[in-house]
Amino acid sequence: MKKGFRPLCSISLFLLTGLVILPGCGQRRSSTQALFTRPELLSRGRLAVLGLTPEQEQMLMACYTKTFSVQMITFVERSRLRVLIGEQDLLEGRLDIDTRAKIKRILGVEALIMCTYYDSTTGGSGKKLRIRIVDSETGAIIGSVITVAPDNFGNHCSTAVKALWNDLMGKSQLERADRVERKRRPSRRI
Repeated sequence: MKKGFRPLCSISLFLLTGLVILPGCGQRRSSTQALFTRPELLSRGRLAVLGLTPEQEQMLMACYTKTFSVQMITFVERSRLRVLIGEQDLLEGRLDIDTRAKIKRILGVEALIMCTYYDSTTGGSGKKLRIRIVDSETGAIIGSVITVAPDNFGNHCSTAVKALWNDLMGKSQLERADRVERKRRPSRRI
C-alpha cells in the first residue's frame, strides 16, 4: 500500500502545480501596434465615429469619453452623417476631401474616428481593431492604433483608447492630467 501511495502523491502534486500555473498561460492579453498621436488630437472635441456597428460605436464613444475626460467631447449622431453621406460610404470609410469638408462645414465635425474591426491574420482566433483619427479639415491622421486580442470588442476599445491617451500624454504629462482630473472632481468630505 505504501508503494502505491507514493506515485499517487507525485501525480497529485504535479496536477495541482499545473492547475495553479496554467490558468494565466492560456489567456492572451491585448497588445497595441502602430501607435502614434499628434498634439492636435486634444484640441478636437467634436467627433464622428465611422466604420462600426451601432453597438460597437456606442462602446467606443463611452470608452473615449471616459478616457479623455479632461476634454470637452461631443459625438455627432450617425443618422446625421448618413444624411450627408450614404451608409455604404460610412461603413467602408470612403471619404474624399469634398466629403470631409462637407462634414466639417455642415456638422462642425473636427475629427473623424475611422475604425475597422476584423479577424487577425496572425494565427489564432483573435481580432484586430484599427483606429485612425483624421482631421476633417486637413485629412491629416492625428492618431492611430491597432489592437490585437481575443474576440472581445470592449477589451479592444479600452486598450486602444487608453493607448492613444497614454501616448498623447507621455509619462510626465499623464501625471499632470491626473492632478487636473482630481481637481475637477468634487471632494466627498463627510
